[in-house]
Amino acid sequence: MPRFRRSHKAPTESGSHLIDPPVDAIEPLIDNNRLLRAAFDTRVGDLKLWELIAATRREILVVSAEYTSSYHDVLRPADMADWIKRPIVMGGHQPDLFHPGVWLKNFVLDAYAQAVGGTAINLVVDTDRCSRWSVGVPVGTAEEAGLQTIELDAPCGEMAWEERGILDQERFASFGERVTDMLAPIVPDPILRSWWPRVVERAAASHRLGLAIAQARHGLEREWGLDTLELPVSELMRLPTVMVLSGWLLTQTRRLHDIYNDALSRYRREHRTRGRGRPMPDLAARPGGDGEGTWFEIPWWIWSKQDPRRRRVFAHTDTSGHLLLSDMETLRVELPISPDTSPAKWVDALSRLDEHDVRLRPRAIMTTLIARLLVADVFVHGIGGAAYDEITDAVVVGLTGCEPPRHAVVSGTLRLPTDLSGRPDAELADIHRQLRDIEFHPERYLAAVSADGEAATLAHEKQRWIDTHPTRALAKRRCQAIRSANDSLASYTKPLREKLLSRVGPLARAARAHSLLESREYPWCFFSEDRLRRFLLLESS
Repeated sequence: MPRFRRSHKAPTESGSHLIDPPVDAIEPLIDNNRLLRAAFDTRVGDLKLWELIAATRREILVVSAEYTSSYHDVLRPADMADWIKRPIVMGGHQPDLFHPGVWLKNFVLDAYAQAVGGTAINLVVDTDRCSRWSVGVPVGTAEEAGLQTIELDAPCGEMAWEERGILDQERFASFGERVTDMLAPIVPDPILRSWWPRVVERAAASHRLGLAIAQARHGLEREWGLDTLELPVSELMRLPTVMVLSGWLLTQTRRLHDIYNDALSRYRREHRTRGRGRPMPDLAARPGGDGEGTWFEIPWWIWSKQDPRRRRVFAHTDTSGHLLLSDMETLRVELPISPDTSPAKWVDALSRLDEHDVRLRPRAIMTTLIARLLVADVFVHGIGGAAYDEITDAVVVGLTGCEPPRHAVVSGTLRLPTDLSGRPDAELADIHRQLRDIEFHPERYLAAVSADGEAATLAHEKQRWIDTHPTRALAKRRCQAIRSANDSLASYTKPLREKLLSRVGPLARAARAHSLLESREYPWCFFSEDRLRRFLLLESS
């Protein structure tokens, strides 16, 4: 594993940030990454990797500017050569309603880029799975809050964000008002009310749930002064230079399969992770039929527009210089991709997949591998992505023998502005401790209740038995006598026990409410604009 592994945890205090490295220290990291990437002399087709990097930077700047300009004005630098030379700072996330700590990455992306005179590009990871179309909304009061699930759109089958359209226009359009009304007792002025109409407007143009959210969110960022570009990963994968790298990786099918699994194995050993499915399953191998030989799983997803479920991809190299890809269910395609075919054929073959409504998209680790190798002078991760990119680093080393560029890590914590006082969970735990103590040591509480001489006699008798050595002959009798004394003393401590029990229900509800409202996972649009701007470093506190 690379020597520069770092460990990060989310900040615990509301309003706090994790920015590693700090904005004023980003330039040395970028300079170091450029030196590391200059050492990549691996041949990708008929190009050295560093030559492919230079070509990709031109493509992604142009295409990102074109994509962003489809919904917002973009001022492109007049000197293209100078633009390509400037640092590119990149990050990415799914086009979801993510929490403020994730959104902070976009603002730090811009700050990093501004610090070095570069360009910030945020990848909209629309190739990830859209597994939910609802959000949990806190309702009620701070003392007895609950969580209610509110749908953005009608439910549908599992698919990538890239394919997820909007099924119920009325439900989608009313989401902002419905959630704002429910939030009112806890957050009276969420930015959701004024922002959601922008999402509805972008949905009419993009016809995609994820892109509508992402474009409306990006439009707000630019109004707040950010100068970032955006690009969906689905569009990134259509760039010819990215297809060249993808084609080269596909020619390394068996080698990539083994390097990937070895990286996972090393990660589990170093982190003492149990279970073959954590942090993700190994790539599998399956025997083929009719003497085909073994099919090796590769870290991509495949699906078709007719059946948009993301499925695992298995590859097989036949003797004729073609690559066979299959989901081992219904899809099977043959591509002229091999070490002996030209990169132009790789690009043509991968382009034709999209033309025939078949999607071949990289998994998360391969997405960041492509972004970090081909584009970003520094890639900005959240805490989860940074942890998993240890695996990406090991794959890069295995494929190229070179140390990969290093990444930055950004996260933050912002909690709902509720007036929570005390620690009901601690109080509840203390009451449970007292109830247990009253059950087994009632004599300790006789001074706090109306106890008579008989109670004192019972306590004295119990203590005599406790002080008696538990020989084999006396052990059973001793235990029964102590229990009998406890049972008799319980009648004296009953009022105290009932008083404590009466507090358990309210405290349990308050503890649940406290835990619910303390979550850092609520969408950023549940917060007020002022609170967000302070958290996102746009205004001083």
